[in-house]
Amino acid sequence: MANELSPNELMAHVRALADDIGPRPAGTPREAQAQAYVNRVLRQAGFEAIETIPFRAPRTWGYALILPVALALVGNFLLGRMGRLMGGLLSLYGLRSAHDAMVGRRTALAGLAPVGPSATQVVRVPCVQSPANPRQTLVFIGHVDANRHRLTFSPLLKHLLTTASLVGSVALVTNAALQLARAVLPRKALRRAHRLSVLDVASVLGLLLADEIGSWVDGANDNATAVACTLGLAAYLHENPLPHTEVWFAFTGAEEVGLLGTHALLDAHGDRLKDAYFVDFEMVGAGRLAYISRHSSFAWDGAYQPDADSVALAQAVSHAHPDWKVQSRDMVILEEVAALRDRGYRGICLVGVGDDGYLVNWHQHSDTSAQIDPACLERAAQFGLAYAHRLDETTTDRN
Repeated sequence: MANELSPNELMAHVRALADDIGPRPAGTPREAQAQAYVNRVLRQAGFEAIETIPFRAPRTWGYALILPVALALVGNFLLGRMGRLMGGLLSLYGLRSAHDAMVGRRTALAGLAPVGPSATQVVRVPCVQSPANPRQTLVFIGHVDANRHRLTFSPLLKHLLTTASLVGSVALVTNAALQLARAVLPRKALRRAHRLSVLDVASVLGLLLADEIGSWVDGANDNATAVACTLGLAAYLHENPLPHTEVWFAFTGAEEVGLLGTHALLDAHGDRLKDAYFVDFEMVGAGRLAYISRHSSFAWDGAYQPDADSVALAQAVSHAHPDWKVQSRDMVILEEVAALRDRGYRGICLVGVGDDGYLVNWHQHSDTSAQIDPACLERAAQFGLAYAHRLDETTTDRN
């Protein structure tokens, strides 16, 4: 077994990020420290060309939801028929903006939030044969930032994530419809119903604000484990490159606030990566490993799926290594494959699934290094390596 992919080596990365650096909100010095650690480890592994793709990011994902709902609420206090017309349109715009955030798209309103510097770092391992013209490109992704402890992700409430999304959407739609109706028909019944809808929107905003009072978590599983796997694979493949497949390693920033690091990667290299295969590691340090066959996102109508080619490769690796017990799962999750698939790229996500069918210690204070299973972490890295070899063998067969 490669030392770079041993449990001890992988856990050393997890502890460096989760214990030594600790919570890593996007766009903050802690996230920058995590990227500096990644850069240092990559240089120690022999990488010299490390690309940094800078961008700006808000500190918390809450801005992407709070600002649209707050805008919708404020619109209710505009006076006159034109005010109600404008208020209705603001509610619809808020709904659209919040929905985009819940399916992993960048939003204009989130850009109004306070922001700080973030970045995605990229290194590449050329293939052995024809390095200037590889038959295929594979990209491993792991995000360095962490989230806060969230009420909505508690064991009691996380089962209601998509339901809460639907309820909030209905509240905004109803509010918009009543404001627009009042602009045309100034009736008392509509006025009373409108007042109730304002309370509904205010309740949605209150829940979103309450979700922001939690302190930041260590982010051991989410997502120091992904960074550990990606670092281990980078070091191993640097010494053992694939014959025909170029491999990229992307350490993304600001995933937790809107998948911004992956969007930045695609903005910078989208043309070059249009035919690439992407593997996203997400919370792979506990539970039973699985590749996701259907992602719910957080919007009730925002489900997305990996591409068929990536699924076929994951299935082949799973069948070749039955002792790893990696199976396909449908999950409630929003992660970087959402950005990939929405923009027309391939992508598949490897996760660790808890006994309740959800990610383990997801956005909770319990997400510490003490809760990581080194054996699970090792299997995730080995699965990634087997996936890379399978892809390389497949492209060889095709040619």
